[in-house]
Amino acid sequence: MTATLVAKNLAGGFAHRTLFEGLDVTVAPGDVVGVVGANGAGKSTLLRILAGDLQPLAGTVGVAPSDAFIGWLPQEHERIPGETVAAYIARRTGCIAATEAMESAAAALADQLQGRTDPADEYSVAFDRWLACGAADLEDRVPAVLNDVGLGPDTVRPASTLMTSLSGGQAARVGLAALVLSRFDVVLLDEPTNDLDLDGLARLEDFVRDLRGGVVLVSHDREFLARSVTHVLELDLAQNLTTVFGAGTRAIWKSVRSLDDTGASSTKSLPRRRRTSLRAPGFSGSGQARASATRSARPRTTTRSGAARRPSPARSRRRRCVRWKAGSPALRRSSNPGRSGCSNSRSVPHPGRVRS
Repeated sequence: MTATLVAKNLAGGFAHRTLFEGLDVTVAPGDVVGVVGANGAGKSTLLRILAGDLQPLAGTVGVAPSDAFIGWLPQEHERIPGETVAAYIARRTGCIAATEAMESAAAALADQLQGRTDPADEYSVAFDRWLACGAADLEDRVPAVLNDVGLGPDTVRPASTLMTSLSGGQAARVGLAALVLSRFDVVLLDEPTNDLDLDGLARLEDFVRDLRGGVVLVSHDREFLARSVTHVLELDLAQNLTTVFGAGTRAIWKSVRSLDDTGASSTKSLPRRRRTSLRAPGFSGSGQARASATRSARPRTTTRSGAARRPSPARSRRRRCVRWKAGSPALRRSSNPGRSGCSNSRSVPHPGRVRS
């Protein structure tokens, strides 16, 4: 099933603090929306609102069709004491919740409880959802996927290995396996690249690229975002702005690649108008001003005796010729070889040897 997620005039935050407001975004099948912004701008809060785990301060979130399966994978790998790898995967893929709903509907169908909707219809909906999430064959698919992510039977036994006994890298690989095993219609990913090695990152990129449904992901990995996303949603906490860059625009790559490790804008990607203003004084005047600016910007060099020596002047675009005047201890440079008395010619000390 393919689904479309729509958020209108959304506002999110906590108590008296509003992190973002007036946010409109549509996630259609095949869209990969990368959420970027500084730390604390509300990226994880937005994902929680889209997943239905947190109520928005304003606005609405809808999905069509209404029975679409939305999967939210939070940033932290919650490891419950006593939970096995198989149980963890079943919980992360939504199969446990679907199984519990189907069992509850089956019990209602058997008991014919009073005051409830038609038990047969309720059971039919729960059963269809149980099949859609892949719970029917999850147990058979788990070993092969775990082996693909580098967790073979010698390392992890799904039915008996506890999640609390795994290292951070192994837990990240189990989380990646749960993501591959999931069958969500819309996927919400919060920092999915954490603790993954290069092989895990490659598998994650393949998974995101091959999905037919919509994806909303938060990541500080600029290269991963640049290779994966089709749209960028920027949350600007300082200016209280939300901006969506559409597919096929250079703004996507500029926004993604201008983020530093904290999510803030990098000085390496200054606006063009600012870069122009920084160099305007040396480039707005005549050729002499340009040459002066170039000479002042060049480092000073020294001779063997230690005396300071400035580099030769920068060459102009105009052609110049150098000629010696017989018997004269001066070298005249002229921008026009046909006129010896050119106004811009000048004299420099004779090098000590005249060449014909």
